[in-house]
Parts: sequence; structure tokens; C-alpha cells
Amino acid sequence: MPATLLVLDIDGTLRPHGEPRVPKENVDALRTVQKAGVKLVIATGRCRAEIPAKMLRGIRPDYWICAAGAQVEDAAGTALYTSHMTAEEMYALVDFCEDYEHPLGFSFSDGGYVYLDYEAFHVQEKAAALEGCLKDGEDQDRHLLDMPFSAFGMLAAEDIAKFQAKYGYLGLQFLPYHVTGCDILRTGQDKATGLQALLDHLGLAAADCVAVGDGPNDAGMLALAGRSYCMADGMKTAKAAAKALAPAAAPDGIAQLCRSLWPEIFR
Repeated sequence: MPATLLVLDIDGTLRPHGEPRVPKENVDALRTVQKAGVKLVIATGRCRAEIPAKMLRGIRPDYWICAAGAQVEDAAGTALYTSHMTAEEMYALVDFCEDYEHPLGFSFSDGGYVYLDYEAFHVQEKAAALEGCLKDGEDQDRHLLDMPFSAFGMLAAEDIAKFQAKYGYLGLQFLPYHVTGCDILRTGQDKATGLQALLDHLGLAAADCVAVGDGPNDAGMLALAGRSYCMADGMKTAKAAAKALAPAAAPDGIAQLCRSLWPEIFR
């Protein structure tokens, strides 16, 4: 077999854009791969609590790399690595987005909380048939329990430039996943950092894994993995980082890729 770990992004990779759930063909293929001994890792910009079970349609990963690399857990939920935003980083985002009226949320250990304009994110959830993934946090008090792993917002390029002009010294990264939607990450926060933490925990090398993604927040892990694939309909940054192309995500690109990687177990 070409790898010990199969590392998969969710949105636009395992679950095609516009689909509320992972296609059954992908689910069946991953179960076959796991049964053959390959460990499955989900790597997503969402925190683990933001991922509804119905979205994954019964997939049970062996490990999780969540919150764009800031939250790494095993299947039982044991934390293997964590990284949190500082109060200065979080407050700068809240102050800026309040001033310019941009929707803003944060990913915490128990889910995603929208601090500004919950309705804007709720509309997106409804369109994707995934209502309930995000909590209304407009009381802005969830961070009093613990700090978030990362943030997400709706800012156009010119708005991001304004933020960086004022708060660039913080080193926050804005990675687009939608026309104006973006993940907001700390300096050094990356799915590659989470993957490396997992590899170190397991005593494995990058050559032992296959990573698959489609967007800017996948680029680091695609560059790190021994074998990596960007979905054919993925974004330019992910294609540039990947070592090869996979089929398009829809209708069942991951199932097709698994069959090509492990033909012997699909006979």
C-alpha cells in the first residue's frame, strides 16, 4: 500500500460543494480503505464540534485535524495538540469587524460561535441544509471560558487590506473559502502544523501519508505529505501545492481516487 494515513479535507473534497452530506460512494470507499488497514484522518478548517454527524454520513475517522490545524484529536476525542488565539488577536478582529459591520465568528472547543451578524452565517447554513452547525454568540462571552482556536469572517479583499494596515503586526492570515468568506488564522497555524503534530505523535514520516484537499488552507499539508492531490475543481493555490490532481469532487471524486490508489483492495 502507498501510505499509512489518508488525510482528507471535507468541504469541496470529501463533500462536494452544494451537497449537504458526503456522497455514499465516498463513504463506502473510505470504509473499504480503513478495513484494509489505512488510518483515516479528517483535516478541516472547522473545529470538531462544528461537524455534524449527518454531514459525514457515518464516517468514523481514526484522527482529526480541525480548526485549520489548531485542534488535533484521536477518535476518542483525546487532545494530541492544540493552539489558541491570544486575547489581543481576538479583540482586534472583534473591534475591526464591529466598526465596519462585517460578520465574524470564532471556533471554540465546543463549536463555532458567531459574535457578529449571526443571520448572515445562518443563511449560508440553511442554503447548505446544515442548520445548527453554528451557535449564536452575539453576547460575546464564550471566550471567557477559553480562547478560540481560530476565526471566520465575511470580508472582501479591500477589507482585509484595511485590517492589515491597522493590525498587520499581529500576523493574522486570511484564507478565502468563498467569495467573501475566509478562515482567519494565527501566524504558523496551518493544517500542515496539525499534520506534523499527528505524524510526530504516531512516529510516522510525511512519506507515510496521502493528503487530499481543494483550497488555500489545504496548501501546507498538500506540500508536506509524501503524496498529495488537489481535486480537479480545486483552487489554484491548492493545485500549485499538490503533487498531482484527483478527479473533481462531484459526484464521487474521493471514491474514484481511492480505487486508483488501492486497486488491490477494490477487486
